[in-house]
Amino acid sequence: LFTFFLLSNFVQQMDHSLIQISTNEISRVTYRFITDELNGSVFNETNLDHILILEQNQQGEILYVDFNLDQAYQVLDQVSSILTHSFDQLESGNVSVQYLDSDLSHELGSMVLSIPIGNSFKHMYFYNLGPRIPVRINFVGSVLTNLKTKVTDYGLNNALVELFVYIEFKTQILTPFDVEEITLKYDAVIASMMIEGKVPSVYGGVIEKDSTIYSKDIKS
Repeated sequence: LFTFFLLSNFVQQMDHSLIQISTNEISRVTYRFITDELNGSVFNETNLDHILILEQNQQGEILYVDFNLDQAYQVLDQVSSILTHSFDQLESGNVSVQYLDSDLSHELGSMVLSIPIGNSFKHMYFYNLGPRIPVRINFVGSVLTNLKTKVTDYGLNNALVELFVYIEFKTQILTPFDVEEITLKYDAVIASMMIEGKVPSVYGGVIEKDSTIYSKDIKS
């Protein structure tokens, strides 16, 4: 019974470490991957003048910010399409070697992270010791996106307008002992500009606005 208790406790501790390490690694890889994928397409093409609607009073104060829905949905559809295709490429390994390292590989259409069993001891001297345990990582569900704007007072009589795209998706982590789904969320600035005007003090110097959420299945 004592041996069973020790073994069970070790397995739970090891499983927790595998999921935590895998979560950190997939967060690092996907954040860099998403930024690079969007930088070459959406980031350089988005025009705030076509998407945002700013209403000002006679004193030049910005009263509210809104979206041109047609243009907003075009951007969200473009972002979602790029990401669903990119996730499929990342999962199958059809990406630049810069996103890979000695611990991350691809097998049978999934990402596989090889983690030394020494990580379970939570001691720096054991991190790279012992046999490596494979952890399979898959993208599941849908990519959820929406646009967020932030208008901030900047200088004496200027405002900084920033357009963010909010990205949310799920990954499935399969260890030898458990399966867990985690949700990853990112905010990425895709456009910004300075305009003449200021935010009224009643808003606290900042006006924010969210569009509706756009969803696209990762596996289609």
